[in-house]
Amino acid sequence: MEEILIWIMVCTVSFSAALLTFFSGFGLGTLLLPVFSLIMPIQLAVLSTALVHISNNAIKFVLIRHFIDKRVLLSFGITAVFGALIGASFQKLMGEEMVIYNTCIFLGAMPVTLLAFIVGLLMILFAILDFLPLLKKISFGKIHFPVGGFLSGFFGGLSGHQGALRAAFLSKSGLKAEVFIATSVCMSLLIDAVRIPIYLSAETNSIIDNKLNIILACFFAFIGSYLGKRIFVKRKVKNIRWVVAFFLFTIGIGMLTGLV
Repeated sequence: MEEILIWIMVCTVSFSAALLTFFSGFGLGTLLLPVFSLIMPIQLAVLSTALVHISNNAIKFVLIRHFIDKRVLLSFGITAVFGALIGASFQKLMGEEMVIYNTCIFLGAMPVTLLAFIVGLLMILFAILDFLPLLKKISFGKIHFPVGGFLSGFFGGLSGHQGALRAAFLSKSGLKAEVFIATSVCMSLLIDAVRIPIYLSAETNSIIDNKLNIILACFFAFIGSYLGKRIFVKRKVKNIRWVVAFFLFTIGIGMLTGLV
């Protein structure tokens, strides 16, 4: 029964998140990583999310590739690739064995690894960015794209959190909505292509044990992306963003306290 509930949760989140990526401003990985982190170790959760992420972005790339802005892609994407390489390498070095502290909540000593601590902090950070509208008014010019690309790639490689940083640098660049989304999808594909081989070198056996969850997530994310493309609208769903922000904040606190 518990396994069935996990499958339902994975399918529901994958479908809903992929559908909303076309018009909500947050990504599939943002929602799926917390779900996977509830049912598997954080390093494996990051890899599993990345596999679903790259398969879904490949589908979206085919659907909207004609809208890509090549100049923005080059100025942002080159440094993003280097950032992803460094971030993914750091994640592999940290692994899941480096416990930095233990908490004593309810069930006794709960270990918190360095990787879980960093991912938890990032989740809380991105939740706060959604809770505080004033922070969304910060804008960057095209001259800052290489820096934005590196930061997006680094955190994408480290934990999978790349979309929010990329949006912060691109959203005020004057790109049309469809161009912004298509170019972001292509950049995300580049980052995924760099980080996934590094992840796999450390988690090949574990990923096979969790293949069903990943396959289900990929399939329902595909359906969500297909429907999202058909009903795409150029507006943001603010209430849903707040729900996601609360979810990220809660899971982030759980990681920092060792409960997740």
